[in-house]
Amino acid sequence: MLRNILRLDSLFSPFGRNRGRTGVSDAVVFAPIERKTRGIIPEKRSQEAYLGDLQSDRLAQVVAQGSSSGAHVNAGSAKTVSAVFACCRLLADMQAKLPIYLYRNTPKGPIAIEDHPAIHLISSNPSSLHTPYELRHLMEFGKGLGGNGYARIFRKAKKPVRLQWIKPSDVTPELIGTNNEEQFVRYRVLGVSGLLTRFDILHVRGTSDDGFHGVSPITLLRQSIGTAISQTSAAGTLMRNGARFPGILSSETIHKKETIDEARAEWERNTTGANLNRTPILNGSFKFQQTNGMSMVDAQFLESRRFELQEIARHYGIPPFMIGDSTASTTWGTGIQEQYLGFLNNTLEPHLVGWEQSLAKSLLTDEEVLQGYYFRYDREQLKSADLAAKAQYFQTMRTIGVYSPNDIRTRIDEPLIPPEDGGNSYSNPNIGPASAPMNPETKPEPETV
Repeated sequence: MLRNILRLDSLFSPFGRNRGRTGVSDAVVFAPIERKTRGIIPEKRSQEAYLGDLQSDRLAQVVAQGSSSGAHVNAGSAKTVSAVFACCRLLADMQAKLPIYLYRNTPKGPIAIEDHPAIHLISSNPSSLHTPYELRHLMEFGKGLGGNGYARIFRKAKKPVRLQWIKPSDVTPELIGTNNEEQFVRYRVLGVSGLLTRFDILHVRGTSDDGFHGVSPITLLRQSIGTAISQTSAAGTLMRNGARFPGILSSETIHKKETIDEARAEWERNTTGANLNRTPILNGSFKFQQTNGMSMVDAQFLESRRFELQEIARHYGIPPFMIGDSTASTTWGTGIQEQYLGFLNNTLEPHLVGWEQSLAKSLLTDEEVLQGYYFRYDREQLKSADLAAKAQYFQTMRTIGVYSPNDIRTRIDEPLIPPEDGGNSYSNPNIGPASAPMNPETKPEPETV
């Protein structure tokens, strides 16, 4: 079996976007044979080492790890913490909803490319399983929980024809070395024989400490998430008890255990569920002494829960108000608008850049990149809620000649103006036709007969 694995390895190029020079075939292929890289022997690893690494990597993502609070934390349990789920969902929603385009730089400026199969897949129809929004949302959400988002690239005649989401726990990236000391990444996917490269895998990763595999935020936040899980459980218990101790049943007589158990059962039967607020009638000389108890406010319970929420939001780089906490609305600026702009520039923008470059890495060839092809999100959509600011922005762009009327109408989904009516004009609309100015102090000469 090891021989078969190594034989399959030799079919894959260590270079991500060089597409090879083999003959064109109509069959769906997953990796080309690189003629110029033949003879490069990947670093050999034993089958036992491979299986051990694969198993430990999957266990680390699936098996819960303990925390100081006693709660066990993994991706499944972390999603039950509202702050974690809200942060991951927010980043996934913001990224997935944005339109994305493919451009090419030319001497006359960038032009949009609409007939490339890559832009069709990522913005129109990736596969029969998912819409573009769903695919990108799944990948970004997986990155938020586990540090990595994956999609399989299916090709026909070397051109991408389908994108299919892969569960992150089913993928194991490996750093491979060659005889010329160059390193590259290959991927082992559960249920797929052989190794895949970035020619076959769209990989969007978060923060990494080894350069090829994203670090799971859940692992880094294990203590805070474990505390939040324990606090949620404790809050449920407190709420079930009315968030305070109702009182004490006491007696000067020493009762048998059976009598005490009967009194407790009768008390709980009349103070919970459908019998809530009924008056209990107990056998024996019990007296009820009401106590103020310890409320959640007295124990600063809410403050501690809010602290954990802010810790999680801080790790994801999200202003707390965006996940429901408005107590620290001035942390990121002097108002909500400043905080929102700070989030767009400092948190979301790096995620968008990472997506753009990962898409180019896997879906474009080296030749296309050298020719100036690149992916670009439409970031203007993020400011669409502020209509006044949007109108001012378009007016400024129109005045300085950056946008024509049709450029603006395209961005707000309005019908285009015919070119003969000035729809494609970039001239300043505030400047009329040139004419000689008249000096107001100059009086016209009288007409002579």
